[in-house]
Amino acid sequence: MILTIILLLISGCNRYARSEIPAEGTFHVALINNTDIDIYGYEISYFQDGTHRGGSGGGQYADNTKVKKGDAFTFDFNHVNFLPDKEVSFVITVFTGKHQTEKVTLSSPVTTMVSNLESTYYVEITGENKEELTVN
Repeated sequence: MILTIILLLISGCNRYARSEIPAEGTFHVALINNTDIDIYGYEISYFQDGTHRGGSGGGQYADNTKVKKGDAFTFDFNHVNFLPDKEVSFVITVFTGKHQTEKVTLSSPVTTMVSNLESTYYVEITGENKEELTVN
């Protein structure tokens, strides 16, 4: 019986899907690659009242491999870094060259109210070439 329990624990059998709940006062922005172009990472800057308030610092795979179509990168943010009850604009930059050598800043920022940001906010990156990258 003990051996059976150990095997179940090692195999990771679980019929429930795991969902990550952000810590209190935080939220996630998940960028989903839905393009066929070479993407190596992302960076997010955010603005309120026309003022740059901060950024994500960027994200990429440690071995500099491409972000596959369907892959999601999640960035964590804390509400204390934002002005309460104010609109926030997230400006997304996509790295299209290895080692962040080439990048494209998307022309359409993602805009929302900070008070609406709870849990995970999903943003899909679409486009058939570097010049046409947009968010959904």
